[in-house]
Amino acid sequence: MSATSSAATSTASSTSRRWCEDVVAEPAVEGTAGPATLDRARPDDRGTLEVRVRAIQHVVEQAVLSTPGTVAHRTALGRLRGSNSPHADITMQGRSARVAVDVACVWPCHVAGIAARVRDTVRSEAARITGVHLHTVDVTIHTLGAAEVDQERRRVE
Repeated sequence: MSATSSAATSTASSTSRRWCEDVVAEPAVEGTAGPATLDRARPDDRGTLEVRVRAIQHVVEQAVLSTPGTVAHRTALGRLRGSNSPHADITMQGRSARVAVDVACVWPCHVAGIAARVRDTVRSEAARITGVHLHTVDVTIHTLGAAEVDQERRRVE
């Protein structure tokens, strides 16, 4: 009597032209419970994640808006010039970055306190979501009068 495994090997082909590789399922090893374990690459050998600058910019701008005391400020001229608020400029340096962010707040406000909260929120959210370390976060506060914010809200409604 032969001591061969009764498990079958199956082969499937991808129907996608881009991924034209055969996929082979290995037979189960005799005497084990369940399918054979695949050789897993160590985390260092798996590759890297590239986070695009535009994605980091979006994360930073959303983090600014989540900070109490900040408001979104959009104007027709700002859309053309790219100077709406919040607006972040990102400079990548390897796996870390330098951020300069413009923030709008309604006057009267505690500018230094808002700037510190924005800096902390941006740094922590960018690291949590993108994995990129922000070694510098420069915050520029632009104060708006209540009338400017009310006028903008009326246009949106």
